[in-house]
Amino acid sequence: MSLGIILAVVLGAAVAVGILAAFGRTARSREGAFSGGALGFLGSASLSSFILVAAFLIAGSWSNLNTARGHTWDEARALNAAYTDADASTRPLLRTYVTDVIGPDFKAMTHGGADPGTWTGLDTVREHVEALPDSPQRTTELSDLDDIYTKRQIRLADASLSLPAPLYPALIGTGLLVLLYAPIAGLTFHHREAIALGLVGAVVGFGIYLVLHMTHPYTGPMHVTPVAYQQSLERFTQLSQQN
Repeated sequence: MSLGIILAVVLGAAVAVGILAAFGRTARSREGAFSGGALGFLGSASLSSFILVAAFLIAGSWSNLNTARGHTWDEARALNAAYTDADASTRPLLRTYVTDVIGPDFKAMTHGGADPGTWTGLDTVREHVEALPDSPQRTTELSDLDDIYTKRQIRLADASLSLPAPLYPALIGTGLLVLLYAPIAGLTFHHREAIALGLVGAVVGFGIYLVLHMTHPYTGPMHVTPVAYQQSLERFTQLSQQN
């Protein structure tokens, strides 16, 4: 992740300096043919466009991330309730299911899918409970399992959350527009100007990298972790010790 951020920042700076070198030597850039009002309008428009697209993507991705994280806690609470109500023979099966969720299931969700073995594990829990003698406890356990199935389906649906695809090339395009505006407005290719625009390019590059790595709630530098299920395993141990 750190290397990716560094490369994104360096690339953004290099693109900015390259644009300045290509367009900052023209007569138009030296003479500043545009009026001050026009330059101010174009500068504000280009910067606002980049900020608007970036802010929309960040807000949408952050909302998806929080939604997905909340759904893991919903399922974990359902599992805790099921373990509390479960008989001694069902509890080990629930623990196995949670262990599978933390391992292969979360790994599969990074690719937008679900682990078939984890599905089989949950089905095994239900088959085991259905085979138990009819009793109020069995009825409660089946109700708890129905809740777990529902919460699991919702969690798996989060793995395919996404934002409109055209926004991502729009982000890159508006970022380039911000950097291209400076030489068009009259900034020439000198060391100080190159350093200044290079810093702007580094910030733009970092912003683009950050947004492009927030597209999926289960991947990237900021993603949903199985901490809710790890805490469920700890809760299972506490409940086992109490009984």
